[in-house]
Amino acid sequence: MKTLRKFQLAAIFTICILSLNAQISVGVKTGVNFADTNMDGIITSLLPEQTVYPGFTAGLIAELPLKNGFSFRPELNYIQKGFITQADIYDFELLGIDIPIGAKAKTRFNYIEMPLLFKYSIGNELAKVYFIGGPNVAYAANAHIRPVANLFVNINLPAVNLNLNDDIYQRWELSGTIGAGGELKAGAGKIFADVRYTHGFTNMLSNPIIEMKTKNQGFNLSAGYAYNF
Repeated sequence: MKTLRKFQLAAIFTICILSLNAQISVGVKTGVNFADTNMDGIITSLLPEQTVYPGFTAGLIAELPLKNGFSFRPELNYIQKGFITQADIYDFELLGIDIPIGAKAKTRFNYIEMPLLFKYSIGNELAKVYFIGGPNVAYAANAHIRPVANLFVNINLPAVNLNLNDDIYQRWELSGTIGAGGELKAGAGKIFADVRYTHGFTNMLSNPIIEMKTKNQGFNLSAGYAYNF
């Protein structure tokens, strides 16, 4: 916890120093996060099929130019992560048609995330292509599991909240991001869009009894507008 706080304070201090002599861009962004998890342990072979969870993301960005096309781009985002497990319980025949009865569970974690990215841009004042990469610090604010029954149509059942203070959960997450995007000049600012991949380094869930560890990962598509000050 202390290490993460020091990391955040160092990032804020860096932003303040760089902003003294640089033109800052500040903007907003929104998009979709195609979340998944990397599970490791002896029980993973017994788990139902796992699929991607499409979640919402939105946030604030700042950009501080450095030199030779490089800039520093910190962000503060709300982002939904998680996964979906699905299993076919059995099939029955109705009027000569096989009808599957199944169930799935949508597990969602709501994170407050602070990416500290470095950006390299190529282009001119009207249009640029850029590449981004750097570490992320995130905190899981809350989480829940929503069961879904399937019989002809999906039926959403009441969500069950997860107790993230339980020892098997890790609310703080360290991860890394790489990505690419483009931007176009628009008035006093710019329109931008990018795609990125994020891979977790810390376990969001770790159960020593059943020897299972779980890390977040996923692809993110987002777009937004930044104003140049």
